[in-house]
Amino acid sequence: MEELYEASTIMMYWVVIVLTVITLIVLYLGWRLIEPLPVGRKRKITLWLALATLLFGHRITWFLQRTEQYECLACDSIDWVGFTFFGFISILIFFMLARDIPRLIGAVVSGFKKAFGKRSRRPYFIEPNIQRRRFLLNASNGLFFATALPMTGFAVFTARSKPQVVRNILPVVDLPSGLDGFTISQVSDTHIGPTIRGDWARMVVDEVNKLGADVIVHTGDLVDGSVDGLKDDILPMADFSAPYGVWFCTGNHEYYSGVNEWLAETERLGIKPLVNEHALIDTGKGRVLLAGVPDLNGYRFEPSHVSSPAQARKDAPAHDVSILLAHQPNSVLDAAKAGYDVQLSGHTHGGQYFPYNFMIHLFQKYVRGLYLHDDTVLYVNTGTGYWGPPMRLGTCPEITLHTLRKA
Repeated sequence: MEELYEASTIMMYWVVIVLTVITLIVLYLGWRLIEPLPVGRKRKITLWLALATLLFGHRITWFLQRTEQYECLACDSIDWVGFTFFGFISILIFFMLARDIPRLIGAVVSGFKKAFGKRSRRPYFIEPNIQRRRFLLNASNGLFFATALPMTGFAVFTARSKPQVVRNILPVVDLPSGLDGFTISQVSDTHIGPTIRGDWARMVVDEVNKLGADVIVHTGDLVDGSVDGLKDDILPMADFSAPYGVWFCTGNHEYYSGVNEWLAETERLGIKPLVNEHALIDTGKGRVLLAGVPDLNGYRFEPSHVSSPAQARKDAPAHDVSILLAHQPNSVLDAAKAGYDVQLSGHTHGGQYFPYNFMIHLFQKYVRGLYLHDDTVLYVNTGTGYWGPPMRLGTCPEITLHTLRKA
């Protein structure tokens, strides 16, 4: 009961934060984008209402029951419009802030100079040219709008395109020759949910199966929604096929969506979850220890899911190479201490779209691609799907085909 209360509290905080951010965005855009327009008050009020409706409106799908087919289709349409508009706004607002923040800093500095500096003895005062300022503000807003719109269109096209296959070499010291060339197909962050449905899942499964990898792994954030709402859309993933199985570790979004129900559902589909546990893959030519841990924050929703790479390999049999599935790249800090040769992760989406594909480096040390942390090789998949806005700009959806090679 206590853990349910903590999980609901976390979700409530998340809802409050999201609604607060959206409120601030509406106020800022209304102030800097709508109010300067040379139109009447009624039209400005209409634009304010349209802006608020588009940014707040699709959040009602949080509270709707997706049980009837008609209602589900309505929710999907609302999500598509709402998330795409929010993505467009998040690019537009970046350009606007890049213009307004230096101006605000300049105004603050100027204010301090006037308050504490030596006053000018000039006998005249020049009034600011309000009309000129308003013209320049509207002109720059128009330029930003005209730039953000095609960027959004291209970003949607990229996000919905067939994921690119990234072929990656995983170098392992003292790898036996029998495992040299062993292949692993990795998908991550598929986020089956509001704007990603069964037809897209089918396409991903077909592309992965074409690669003919020895093992298929999914490194978390499989879904965004409940089992009841998404069981039909996730069904194509039952057709993943690999000689040594299909494996899965939980991401943070599984915990938002009912982790225990999804663990049972993935097993039913033939996808084996690894929750602080391991499996031994014996090819006859070498032995691979494959382990998995829960998301780093999973314990907040399910207290028994404390991520522990050490626990995941406890009492492991003799093996030639150890591989950890961990949704968040930061798990590598403990994975290296536990002695893993390789960690496969996702979570970051590579920042997903401009400008956040640059900003993410401020918050994540390991963002995309291949790294070496101590003696552990880390690979971060940029995500096969996307989260929130159906957009990718500066990143591409990815399916990774890893090949083990002797270092």
